[in-house]
Amino acid sequence: MTTVSSTVESTIAAPRGPFWTWLVPGVFFNELHTVMRDAAFLPGVERTTDTTGPWDVPGSNRIIHTTDGSTVRETVTSAVAPDYFAYRVTEFTSPLIRRLVTEARGQWWFSDAGAGTHAKWTYSFDTKAFWAVPLLFPMVKLLWSRYMKATMDVTQERAEVEVKAVSQ
Repeated sequence: MTTVSSTVESTIAAPRGPFWTWLVPGVFFNELHTVMRDAAFLPGVERTTDTTGPWDVPGSNRIIHTTDGSTVRETVTSAVAPDYFAYRVTEFTSPLIRRLVTEARGQWWFSDAGAGTHAKWTYSFDTKAFWAVPLLFPMVKLLWSRYMKATMDVTQERAEVEVKAVSQ
């Protein structure tokens, strides 16, 4: 098994504690579709269903429905406010991804950046076999990295308005 990863980073003009609270148990919990939109020729999140608990509690899981009709299961693996958030993605219904990937993992790190927050997001795909790497590598490095950047950009735009409004 080989892992193929992509990482994006951003400095967000919002304090780390309020930003984490807005993002993880807030936006990630019930507004995921507002930040993970169609981008870079990849489907966005349409909705989530079957959520078992708060999104800042390890073990909580749900089904994510994408705009192309596919689904995945997402499970929170770690939530340490306001520093770190991680999740695991399994049960891919997309025929292509199901053939290439056993699971994926997302990790977010948050640190202070002056009065704002430095956010780092890494997404890693575990391939089913070595032969999957030549197919998955360009998808992750070219398309998925652009998708992550678009998601981070929307997250930053919203946070810099919404977190500031809540913090005042």
